[in-house]
Amino acid sequence: MCLYPSEFTEGKTAIDINGLVWMGPIAQMREEVADKINEGYQAVKFKVGALDFESELSLIREVRSAYSEKQVGIRLDANGGFPPDRALKYLERLAPYGIHSIEQPVAPKYRDTLTELCAHSPISIALDESLIGVSLPEDREQLLDELRPDYLILKPSLIGGFRACEDWIDKAEQRGIQWWVTSALESNIGLNAIAQWTFNKHSKLLQGLGTGSLFTNNIDGPLTVDRGKLWYNTQKTWSKIQEVL
Repeated sequence: MCLYPSEFTEGKTAIDINGLVWMGPIAQMREEVADKINEGYQAVKFKVGALDFESELSLIREVRSAYSEKQVGIRLDANGGFPPDRALKYLERLAPYGIHSIEQPVAPKYRDTLTELCAHSPISIALDESLIGVSLPEDREQLLDELRPDYLILKPSLIGGFRACEDWIDKAEQRGIQWWVTSALESNIGLNAIAQWTFNKHSKLLQGLGTGSLFTNNIDGPLTVDRGKLWYNTQKTWSKIQEVL
């Protein structure tokens, strides 16, 4: 299913992606970090904000003591989980460990707090959930002008599809805001479309696209991950689609 022909769908060029460490027991997360780095990822994203902050901080400190910023980048995703009254303090304590960015440190409803964090955080702020449901062009402009984040995280499935993403991209780039695309647990069929579209947008940042492998009834396709890159393997087919249907 070639939707957006490119060097990606020809199997000539891959998409650089970050590895994802799922929230869980610290010992398990520690093992996942080592696995991702050994697999060749340039950056690892941690889910934070759900466990004890001191434990999460300790894990990040441990990773950074073992790997320099040149060896592995660290992205964080709080999913809005930091307490608004402590978020800035948390960010200040995380900052010494060379964090690339943090997604949605507090929930979208705390817009005043987000505005303050975007202005004063020692770590670059990326908006994710704040984009969901913002469908009018003028509302998107107001949000970007008010908050002035460093990055946008675009999830096509949750913010209105590719057309909505393109509008966000246009408005962000007009304001010097960078962006990357991430998946939202789509099947491999959905991820295939998102990956092809993303490649043609020519973002220079690591993307957050996954593999779709979380689903036990997933459909094997040409998408493969190797050494921290998402490839379109032209030798693989979607032969199981008819079987599943």
